Amino acid sequence: MANPELQLTLDEAVHEVLQRLNGLTQTWLPESDKYYSTVRFINQALRSVATEIEWSYYASTEEVGVAATGISTVPLRASIRPRINIDDSVRLCRPTDDYPMVWAHFLPREAIHKVPDRSQLWVAHEKSSLVFSRSFKRSEDGLKIMLPVMREPKLFRLPPRPEDPQETEMPEVPLETRQSLVDFEWPDLVVMRAMYFYAQADPQMQPRVQTIEANYSDLMYALRDRDQRNTDAPFMNPYFVPIENSIHGHSASSHRPQGESWWTH
Repeated sequence: MANPELQLTLDEAVHEVLQRLNGLTQTWLPESDKYYSTVRFINQALRSVATEIEWSYYASTEEVGVAATGISTVPLRASIRPRINIDDSVRLCRPTDDYPMVWAHFLPREAIHKVPDRSQLWVAHEKSSLVFSRSFKRSEDGLKIMLPVMREPKLFRLPPRPEDPQETEMPEVPLETRQSLVDFEWPDLVVMRAMYFYAQADPQMQPRVQTIEANYSDLMYALRDRDQRNTDAPFMNPYFVPIENSIHGHSASSHRPQGESWWTH
């Protein structure tokens, strides 16, 4: 959950962008051209920030199907973008309370059919489907398949403006929209990016583009460094891949010490 002390509403974000650029404390009506154009730059900034790095703030889970006995491939919708990062895993959950019963860790799609242990469940992402290392067992039948995904940022939608503002009354922007929060845990980064796009479009402010871009980069790398330094390293799941180490086809796994299991926790 984002820090409530750092959250910005749409009204606050618009005024923040314009005041930082102009250096003046002014109030802009939501029906004005300036307000509408600034909201477009904020939406553009949200889309841009989401592509800079796989921000964990946009990570979520989504149900993609139900496990059925004998099935090993689950199709995905085209709009789903799986999150496969370090220790992300597919989980099979109870339909009553979404409690995870089985975890399926990701493998490269080339290696999914090379796993010799068929008791452990693994999964790979192949184009528009999830391919599991084995078919679902009877004990897994009916469990919900929950996939870690990367969602897209929520944009601000304003009422369409009339073609001729002189003859038609301007639509009123709903208060609910104006009080909606910027969909990012550190909205100053979105504001800075919106300033960058705004300055690019305004000939009078174009000399400030490089300075704004440098300030944006400093803030982005500071946030990235903060997240990496103050987060524990994720648990890694070791697994053993047999290697053919001779021309006769003898596997390196045959020389393991007696009693050593293929799967290590």
